[in-house]
Amino acid sequence: MNNDFTLAGMSRRSFVTGFGALSVLAGLGLTGCGGSNSDSGSAAGSASGDVDYRDELQVAMPASPDGLDPHTTSSLATVDIACNIMEPLFGLDSKYEPQPVLAKSYKVSDDGLVYTIELREGITFHNGKEFGPDDVVASMNRWLTVNDRAASLLPGAQFAKSGDHEVTCTLTAPASDFLTILGSHSQYPAIVPSEVIDAAGDTGITDYIGTGAYKLVEWKQDQYIHLTRNDDYRAAEGKASGYTGKVSAPTKDIFYQFVTEGSTRVSGFETGEYDVADEIPTENYHDFDGNDDVKLCTHAAGVLTAFFNMNEGIFANEDIRKCALMAIDCKAAALAAYGEEELFKLDPNLGNPDNDQWSTDAGKKYFNQADPRAAKKALGKTSYAGETVKLLTTPDYKEMYNATVALQEQLEKAGFTAEVESYEFATFMDIRSSKADQWDLFVASTSYKPIPAQSLSVSKGFYGLSDEKALSLVAETRTAEDQKAATKKWAECQERLYEIAVIEPLCHYVAITGTQADVEGFELLDGAIVWNAKRPE
Repeated sequence: MNNDFTLAGMSRRSFVTGFGALSVLAGLGLTGCGGSNSDSGSAAGSASGDVDYRDELQVAMPASPDGLDPHTTSSLATVDIACNIMEPLFGLDSKYEPQPVLAKSYKVSDDGLVYTIELREGITFHNGKEFGPDDVVASMNRWLTVNDRAASLLPGAQFAKSGDHEVTCTLTAPASDFLTILGSHSQYPAIVPSEVIDAAGDTGITDYIGTGAYKLVEWKQDQYIHLTRNDDYRAAEGKASGYTGKVSAPTKDIFYQFVTEGSTRVSGFETGEYDVADEIPTENYHDFDGNDDVKLCTHAAGVLTAFFNMNEGIFANEDIRKCALMAIDCKAAALAAYGEEELFKLDPNLGNPDNDQWSTDAGKKYFNQADPRAAKKALGKTSYAGETVKLLTTPDYKEMYNATVALQEQLEKAGFTAEVESYEFATFMDIRSSKADQWDLFVASTSYKPIPAQSLSVSKGFYGLSDEKALSLVAETRTAEDQKAATKKWAECQERLYEIAVIEPLCHYVAITGTQADVEGFELLDGAIVWNAKRPE
């Protein structure tokens, strides 16, 4: 499966149905369930003041990771765990801005091709080895080779040692998003000892050693992963924010329990067996109404999007696509998909509205027009002659299926003949990716990416985007002289995608994680951040 394409039940980045008594904060942005408020800069003990805290934190996850080598997987379940063990040079804070982690500072050459990165000193790996430039060079050059996303975003890039505590990265073309890529969990560039890289070979990393606040104790396949505090950890400076800032590790041991059955996770969370629980099934949505013993954490997770086939069939005609876009009622489709208004937000952004670097309302006049009468009138002036619009979907993921059925009704009100063609998931994916003549529109829930170039909204492969102007504009976001210029190019690209009517973000959906009410220091960004979390006895 394409890990960029996240669906309910497939990934923790997909639509996650959750608990009752839901409190979706304004903007559906980062929320902290108690916040990350530790001021300690090193690994802490198990008590704070007069309050005694537990030595263990139990985190229930819906699936076991496919490995703990973050260089070779895009599984965010892997990264959620591995980031406690292995750290990167840079991380993203709660505003998705890159901040130093193992890096101390950096500078960029005038031509934008060479980044010189000064490294922090006095850092040791879990095996006692001192962290240094050789480890960075080995780790990063392997990452640039074996990680498909890294290789495509930074083709030909190369790290080299340039001092006792310094490395350089030479690019083949300027990339204004270089630090964001290095801080992204979508392609996590963990730093491990150079000898671990040397031993990895074709089978991948097997010694999970890093500089992180926690060390791996045991991995019992399909059951749990046990981490314990690294008492020699030296945290980065600054207030904890997202994946950056001070990490205090107040809880000695963290257990990631792999609980695939939703009902079992719900039961364990309800009884307090799990301090943190992720992905609660839809049918348990109201189970915790009025339960003051739990706390609900929500954040924007992705976009439920309608993708048009602009290359073949009925919607190869731009005028006809524009009529269909005019007819779409996003709120009605979102309600059909998720049932509860608390579980989604309407917004014209093609990406995360809470990502301050890229958020834009460009093209909003085309968004959620919900005007079937005007669409029908405009359709009568096109070459459309009653041909059947094929709406591709799968019953395996009900939010996609239900939204598609809602779009069928909306298109028919606008004068289209529309038919839902539903297949089991594997067939759906095959038709979507390799049989463009068999579909005109499909709906998919897609996770947010930190930079527009990674978004499926501008993907040739995902839905066949072939507009050269849009593709050129998104490419220019990566070569712009600064973030302001890059954001302007992205706004122009988003406007263009709306103008040619190839995409409609039906809604932004939320992911929901629950914690026991007395858990402190827990955060959500792309995933659950537990390295500052603690719970009183």
